[in-house]
Formats: sequence, C-alpha cells, structure tokens
Amino acid sequence: MGSMVRDRVREKMKAELAEQAYALFAARGVENVTVQQAAQAIGISRATFFRYFSSKEDAVVTALRSTTGHFSDVATSMSSQPGESLLELLRRSFESAVECAEKDPATMISRIELIKSTPALRASWQESLREQQVALAQALSPFCADQRLAETAALLSLSLYDHALDRWVGSTGSTLREILDEAFDFAAMIDDNWAVKR
Repeated sequence: MGSMVRDRVREKMKAELAEQAYALFAARGVENVTVQQAAQAIGISRATFFRYFSSKEDAVVTALRSTTGHFSDVATSMSSQPGESLLELLRRSFESAVECAEKDPATMISRIELIKSTPALRASWQESLREQQVALAQALSPFCADQRLAETAALLSLSLYDHALDRWVGSTGSTLREILDEAFDFAAMIDDNWAVKR
C-alpha cells in the first residue's frame, strides 16, 4: 500500500516537473537549454532532474503523455462490454487522449508539433510508444487468446493513435475524435474483409 502511494506521488511530481520543463523548452527551444539551466529554472538540482527524466527529450514527451494518461492503465481498469470487439475496447482506451484534445486542443497540438518537428524529440516519442506498447500488451492479455495477439493489438492501436495525431495536427476542421474513430473503423473494416476471405 505504501509503495503504491509513493508511486502515485512520484508520478504526480514527475508530471508537474515535466509541465514546467516543457514550458521552458517550448519558449526557448530544446536545443537552446541545457539540463542544468532547465533544472535551475524549475527549482531543482541537475541530479533531481535525472532522477525523474532520462533526458530533456524525455521531459517533453512526459509532458504530452501526462496530459493523455497511460493507455495501459486505462485498458487494465476496463472490462469488455457485451458484444464488443477487441478493436472497440482498444479505441476506448484512447478516450482520455481524445477528451484532453477536446478540452485544450491548442496546448496538445503545440506539444505534438514540437515533438514531431524536432528529431531528438521524435526519437524519444517513438521510444515512449515502444514502452507503452509493452505495457499495453500486458494489459490486453486478459482480452486476447495469446500473448502474440496482445502484442500485435497493442502495436496496431498505438500506430493508429500516432497516425491520428499526425493527421489531426495537419488537418483543418477535423477533431482528433473523428480522425481516431476513422482510423479504428478502417482497421475494423480490414479485419472484417480478412475474416470473409479466410
């Protein structure tokens, strides 16, 4: 019980520090701020910065992830609804990101644009997606026939999510909800066609 409380406190502190670091990096550019300068600006030591983040890029990616939640946590807390497909369950696990986009689209778009336009941040984002894929696959295990299917489902859903983010940032007039729903609907259509042809 005590370790769970400590973990929650640590995650909350990490999210708060990430927000502060992100604001600095967004204003001055990630390349133009050293870890030492970032740590001083947010009122912590360099050592404390590295206790929470592996790099400046990790802090920026954490700021985006902390607004959308951890998809594996969402999937773990969900139960499958009667008649629901695995893709439908997966789509529901991204609802927190969709709600965040609806609540404050400008902030989320600016974070995505910064990440996607900076090579080091893009690499850190891809690494974050790989980490999320492992955790999501584990959370999906109870819903899947075997671990390979859970891993494939996690990879597919996170790829659809990442693709939807790219399309949303570049679109005019479409919401993340619409784009993500369209992506998952397309995946379901492929699955239906594959089932027919087998």
